[in-house]
Amino acid sequence: MSTPQPGAGDQASGPGPSSLPGPPARAGTAAWALGFLAYLPIPFGNLVIAGLVQLVVGLAQRKHGGVAAVNGVRAANWGLTLLCWPVLMAVALPLGYLTGTPTPSGATEIAPVMEAVIFGLIGVYVLLCIAQMIYSIAGTLQSSRGTAVQLPVIPFLSAPRD
Repeated sequence: MSTPQPGAGDQASGPGPSSLPGPPARAGTAAWALGFLAYLPIPFGNLVIAGLVQLVVGLAQRKHGGVAAVNGVRAANWGLTLLCWPVLMAVALPLGYLTGTPTPSGATEIAPVMEAVIFGLIGVYVLLCIAQMIYSIAGTLQSSRGTAVQLPVIPFLSAPRD
């Protein structure tokens, strides 16, 4: 009696391990998709959370090289751009208070120029929320296709050279 060869004539054996596809190529999509954290219902803190997460996850993509590194650094740069707003607000609010004039009731009246700066920064917050929605969608779509994300960001960091 002959012993059958493994896989010879066996319909259930399927393809061998050499024909399985490898892991998908990384493209830095996670760094852009996590930008949707900006829509947590935490007023003003939402952009800080999204910016920090995009910065950390984006920088972590550098170790994968290629498109993942480029898209990760671009997401990290966008995260740093988002983090500029709370820094500006953290400077403007105390500055407005310190340059204000005390009232007889004990409160401080903020100078009209500083009021304009603070309200302007609140307007910038609204614009950043809208931009974050657009950038999260566009960045996630572009990187999921395996292409480099082509969105204008402030280049704080540069992508590693391969």
